[in-house]
Amino acid sequence: MRKKVIMFVVLIILLNAYIFAFDIPVEEMTEDKSLPDGWVIPAGNFTEPTDFRDNGTIGHVGSCMWQGMSDVFVTGDSVWCSFGDGLWFIDISDILNPEFLSRIYTPFYTLKQGQIMGSNDILVEGDYAYIGDHEGVRIININDMELLSTYSLKRAHSLYLRGTNLYVVDGTGFYVLDIQNPAQPDSIGFYEKAGAVGLDIIGNHAYVSSTGGAGFIILDITIPENPTFVSELTDICCTNKLIAESGYAYLASGTSGFNIVDVYDPLNPFLVSNIDFEGSVMRVAMINSQYVVVSVSTPSEIAVIDITDPVNPFVAVSYGRSGNLFVDGDRLFEVGSNSIKIQDIQDPLNFALEGSIDVEAYYSRGIQVSGNFAYIVDMGDWFNSGLNIVDISDTYNPYPRGNYSIGFPSFSFILAVKDDYAYIPDIMNEILNIVDVSDPDLPVYAGEYAAAVEDLFAGEQYTYLVVSNTLQITDLQVPTNPSFISSITLGTEDGSKIYVDNEYAFIGDSAGEVWIVDVNESINPQIVTSFNAAGEIKGIFAVEDLLYVVSQEQLQIVDISVINAPQIVGSYFDDDLSNYTDIYVDGDYAYITNLIGGFLEIDVSDPNAPFREKFFQTSGWCRGLAYANDHIYVSTDCSFQILKNELVGSIDDDYNSTCSVTGIELINYPNPFNPTTTIQFTTEDIEENTEIIVYNIKGQKIKTLYSFPNRGLGTRSIIWDGTDENGKSVSSGIYFYKLKAGNNFSETRRMLLLK
Repeated sequence: MRKKVIMFVVLIILLNAYIFAFDIPVEEMTEDKSLPDGWVIPAGNFTEPTDFRDNGTIGHVGSCMWQGMSDVFVTGDSVWCSFGDGLWFIDISDILNPEFLSRIYTPFYTLKQGQIMGSNDILVEGDYAYIGDHEGVRIININDMELLSTYSLKRAHSLYLRGTNLYVVDGTGFYVLDIQNPAQPDSIGFYEKAGAVGLDIIGNHAYVSSTGGAGFIILDITIPENPTFVSELTDICCTNKLIAESGYAYLASGTSGFNIVDVYDPLNPFLVSNIDFEGSVMRVAMINSQYVVVSVSTPSEIAVIDITDPVNPFVAVSYGRSGNLFVDGDRLFEVGSNSIKIQDIQDPLNFALEGSIDVEAYYSRGIQVSGNFAYIVDMGDWFNSGLNIVDISDTYNPYPRGNYSIGFPSFSFILAVKDDYAYIPDIMNEILNIVDVSDPDLPVYAGEYAAAVEDLFAGEQYTYLVVSNTLQITDLQVPTNPSFISSITLGTEDGSKIYVDNEYAFIGDSAGEVWIVDVNESINPQIVTSFNAAGEIKGIFAVEDLLYVVSQEQLQIVDISVINAPQIVGSYFDDDLSNYTDIYVDGDYAYITNLIGGFLEIDVSDPNAPFREKFFQTSGWCRGLAYANDHIYVSTDCSFQILKNELVGSIDDDYNSTCSVTGIELINYPNPFNPTTTIQFTTEDIEENTEIIVYNIKGQKIKTLYSFPNRGLGTRSIIWDGTDENGKSVSSGIYFYKLKAGNNFSETRRMLLLK
C-alpha cells in the first residue's frame, strides 16, 4: 500500500512540476477531451459578472487558508496579489508589518478544455485590477473589491494596458480588448498565434513569445483593431515571459535559457546572445539599463544578469531561490506560492531583505465539521502532513485557529473527528495519529495506533478501520492506550471506503464489491452479505434504510431495509464518475466530490429516480466536503471554502409560514419529465384560496396553474405541459412548483424538464 501511495504522489508532483516549471498551456499537452455533461465552457466573449458555474444557486459565503499566490502588482505602498481564486490587497506602508486590508473571491474552472488551475498576470491602474487566469480576463473594481466582468478566453497569460485598450495573449493568439466600459469589455482586434504566452509593447509594436517551438513574433498595432504581422523569429522555442527595452527583447525561454533578441529593426529581429541554465528560466524583470533579473526553477535560482553588452551578457550574482518577479523602483518582490520576499535592490549585486509577507498556505485534503470548527488535513509541504482547525462560528469570516504537524515524512489525506480527538491516518508510515483537539488553538499529540489505514469511521464507542482487506474494530477512547477489539477478513481486494450506521458497517473495496458487516457484537463481527457495484468504490454513505454507493461509473442507491437482501433501486450514471472521490447525503441531496474540481449535486428525493441538479465548480481540485447547518464546507488545493445552497430561497416568498397545516401532500410525476408532468396535492386542513405557481431557477414566475377558492378537501391534480403564461414552451432545466394557501402557508417542490 505504501509503495502505491508513494508512486502516485511522485507522479502528481512530477506532473505539476513539469506543467508549472515550463508554464506550458495544458491544452498543448493533452488531447481535446469532452467535459462531463453539464460543465459549461465559456464561449469566448463577454459574460455577466458572475463566476462560471452551472449552479447559480450555490453561493460562496466565506474562505480562508488561501494558497497558490502567483503574481503581484505594486503601486506605492499597495501590493495586489493574485491567487488561484481571488485577489488580495496588502498595505506595506510599514514594511515590517504588512497589513491585509481586503480580498475578493473570484472562482474559476479548475478544468476548462483540459487546463489546470492558476492565475497568470495582474495589472492595476486607477480604480481597476485586471487579472489574467484560466477564465480569461477578470476586471475588478478595487474601491469596493467587486468583480465587474469576466472576458472569457482560453487562458490569459500576459496583459498590457494602454489607455482604454487591454492587450492579452491567451495561448491561442493576441487579443485587443476595449475596456472603456470595464463592466462590459469588448474584443476589437485579434491575431492568431498558437502558444502565445509572453507580451510586451513599445510604441506601435507588440512583441509576443510562444511556447512549444512557436517562436517569437512582432506585430504592428498602429491600428489596434487590425494587428498585423511584421516579422518572426522561429529558432527560439519554449519561451515563457519577455520584456522589451531600448531595441532589445529579453526572453525567459524555459529550457532554452535566457535569450536576448535585437529588435531595433522590427522587420529583421535576430538572436544576439544566450545564457544557458541548469534549470528552466521562468520569469524576467528589468532592474535598470545595466541589469535584468531572472527566475530559474529546478534547481531554484534567482540570477542577476549584466546586460551592459547585450552580445556578451553574464550572470553577475545569483541567489538560491525562485518565484515570480516584480520590480518597483528600488524594490524587488519575489513571489512564491505562499510568500512574498521584498528585497532592497539599490545595489543589484547585494540584495538586502527588507520585509516579507506570508499567506495561509495549505494543500487541503480531507475535512470534517463538528460544532463551530472545521478540521482539515493538509500537506503544508509534500510528505509533511498536518491538521488545521478553522473557526466557522461566523461562516462569512472563517479563520484558522490551531494547527498540528504530523512531521516529515508523512502522507495523510483523510481523518475522523469524535468529541475531543482527531484520528489521522499516516499511510506512508502506517500509523493512525490521535490528536487532542479540546483546545482548538493548541492541538497536541495524544497517542497513536499502528495500522495501514485505508479509511476509517469514528463511531459512538469504537473506531472502525479498513486495513487492507480487513475491518478492524478498535477502542481509541483512551489515546494513550489504544486497543484492538476484533477484526474480520472481507474479500481478497483492499478496502477503500467505510460507513457505519445502525450497528452495521458498509465497506466498499477496490474491486467494486460492497460488504455488509454486523458490528453489534464488537468482539465478534459477522459478514451479513455482499453485493457488486459498478466498479471500484469511491464513496459510501448510509441514511436509514438506504445505502448510497459511488463507483467508477455511477451512483447507486441501495435499499437495505432487509439487511441480508440489499436491492439496487435507483442509479445515476455520469461518463466521468471515475474522478469522483466521496459522497455526503443530506435530506434530498447527495453531494459527490470530484477530484479535478467541484462536486455534483444529485436530487435523491425519489430514490428510484435520482437526477443531477447541478455541478458546482470549486476553485482548486476538490479534496473533501462536509455538510452541516445548511452550509457546504469544501477543502480544495486553493482554499477552504464555505458555500450555501440557496435553491429554494431563490424564489421570492412574500408570506410567513405561521399556520399549522398538517395534511399537506405535494408531489409530481413523472420527475424528470417530458413533455408533461402531473402535480398532485392533498389539502386536508386548507380552507383559504389555493394556488399552484411554477417558477424557474432564478425565482421568476413562469405560470399559474391552479388558482381558485378552496371548494372542499381532498386530493387534486393538474397537468403542466412545460409552457409559460403565453403558451410558449420553456427550455430544459430545473423548475419549482409552489402550493400557496392564502398568505400564511406555502410548500415548494422541484422538478426537472428534460427535452
